[in-house]
Amino acid sequence: MHRRPNLITTTSIVLSILILSSVFGYRLALSAPEDGFAPLVKKIGPAVREVIDRPTLYRVTELKGLPCTKETFEFLIDRPRVSMALARMLDPTLDDYRIGTRPDGSYHVDDNGKLVGDMEVVTKEPGRRVYYISGYWKFILGIRFSGRMVLVPEYSETVVDGVKTVDARARGYMKIDSVVAGAMARLAMFLFPGKVDSRMARFASAVRTVAASVDGDPEGVYRKLARVKGVSPEELDEFKRTFVLAKIHRR
Repeated sequence: MHRRPNLITTTSIVLSILILSSVFGYRLALSAPEDGFAPLVKKIGPAVREVIDRPTLYRVTELKGLPCTKETFEFLIDRPRVSMALARMLDPTLDDYRIGTRPDGSYHVDDNGKLVGDMEVVTKEPGRRVYYISGYWKFILGIRFSGRMVLVPEYSETVVDGVKTVDARARGYMKIDSVVAGAMARLAMFLFPGKVDSRMARFASAVRTVAASVDGDPEGVYRKLARVKGVSPEELDEFKRTFVLAKIHRR
């Protein structure tokens, strides 16, 4: 039985997380089915295929030339709590997502009760991640969306004249399971894509800022991060070892 996680946070978060600008785009056309979802179907169950094959909403976000290395990008995408803290630190206008880690390694996300749910990493391999998310989003006028999402970030590193950059692409498949009936539901579904795109755009811009700051001034970012609530001493120490001390050793 899977808990009900956040519908959109990842697309972002991750970022995310999220995931993941001045150069980004949204496409509505679905990409062709791929065998890469086999581990997802095996873990979550056959019902997850409807999220991929018949999503209510499908989006692709592309970020070209992120000013960081592949190692920096992987550190950020695999540590959403730290990434979210950095994003909020550098852009206080971002939504205030609270991210908690569960014993099984999944994440619980809460945007002050507006966006709530759980996110788990199903596939983790070089250049690619697959996340499964389920939860709800309190929209407008008391309307609440419940649904599921499959998020697939992919990335690669490019080196030009000794300078490393990362190209990233995230596909999001969202399946809305329930909305209120009648005219309000039709209005909500009409407005829903715009709301999603708006959040994704804000996160995309934050991703670029965070990536540039971490690679460009790790010491300065570390000092600021040390004053941010919600980042554990262990996470702070890991950031210091990965970026600050590593940069000192390279000198």
